[in-house]
Amino acid sequence: MRALISIVPYYLDTYSASHMTINPQKLLQGRYEAERLPSDFFPERIVPDFAFNVLNPLGLLYRPVVDEDYLQNGGKKPRWPDGKPFAVCLTHDVDAVSLYSFKQSLRSRKAQLLNGGAFQKVRSLVGVGIGLIRAGIHMHQEDPLYCYERWLKAEKQCGAHSTFFFWPGLSAVTKRHHSDCAYELTDPVVFDNQKCTVSEMIREIDRRACEIGLHPSWYSFDDADELKRQKEALEKIIGHEIVSIRQHYLHYDIRITPAVHAEAGFKYDSTVGFNDNVGFRFGTCYPWYLYDLKAEKELSIMEIPLIIQDGAMLNPDKGMRLDEDTAFQYVKQITKAVEKVGGVLTLLWHPNHILKEDWWRLYLRTLKHLKEKEAWFGTVGEVGEIMLSK
Repeated sequence: MRALISIVPYYLDTYSASHMTINPQKLLQGRYEAERLPSDFFPERIVPDFAFNVLNPLGLLYRPVVDEDYLQNGGKKPRWPDGKPFAVCLTHDVDAVSLYSFKQSLRSRKAQLLNGGAFQKVRSLVGVGIGLIRAGIHMHQEDPLYCYERWLKAEKQCGAHSTFFFWPGLSAVTKRHHSDCAYELTDPVVFDNQKCTVSEMIREIDRRACEIGLHPSWYSFDDADELKRQKEALEKIIGHEIVSIRQHYLHYDIRITPAVHAEAGFKYDSTVGFNDNVGFRFGTCYPWYLYDLKAEKELSIMEIPLIIQDGAMLNPDKGMRLDEDTAFQYVKQITKAVEKVGGVLTLLWHPNHILKEDWWRLYLRTLKHLKEKEAWFGTVGEVGEIMLSK
């Protein structure tokens, strides 16, 4: 199994398509991505998406071409528990825990005012007024984002549990970005009809056999000390080590971030995917060890690649802009590709998008389809542990 998660040069020399040759070792090490970063790429810029990917102009984003060729050249598929044909990793980025909280709205607007550009500053002033009105109107109504038990119930029905990536709270963040999450771990929420704090909800989700991972701040992607503080803050809440991470907005620099994550003590990352498309960013759905391009060495942190994100498909303002039925066709197509090579299908659905009925319906349809395909369901950490045990 280690051959599937290491940078292995001997199993495939090149992959040729459309008069262009792709070297899988170079692909998995991130060299193609590093070479294709835009010249104005800097920390404030959102991560370049699929259009900068070397596989995109070849029409290969929806095929795990590295895995296909590995198998064609004598490689073996991963072995999953109970002889299941492939694995599914359900994940959630917890960007918001309340819709009607004026305090959280005010924190978000303050961050836009202090750290955002001109547009964000104007938006923040308007948002304060809207937040006051919304809080007043809905003062005595149940907040629709008090819904996390619904995700656990839906997943339990198909024998699954998931990884929830939580923000570490404002006190653990030294430099704010206007896009950062706005909730504190001491904020009140309702979970399973019980009033509690966010911290208490996190502990209960952890107790129910889900994994808690870190969803850090925007500026943590190149700062190991910042990541360590945020990791420790969340570990104090749950009382044990956190091993998995996904960067907020997938804010990631392949030249820097893998080594930073490893230095901060994480074992598994699940950031490498797309915000505006689905598919195989590095041509694989097999976990592999990331590479330090500066030190020219393989790292100890394993990538569990992100394959499908809800917003990439369903956001009406950017990305693929699909309707529910068309998005489900993409889900089935990508699932078939993962099943063929026996890899890992990693899904990201944001809990706050439960407000959008079509997004929620698509998730339920996806779970049903994956159960019918007899997939094995595991958290990011569980997938990583299985790969390490082989």
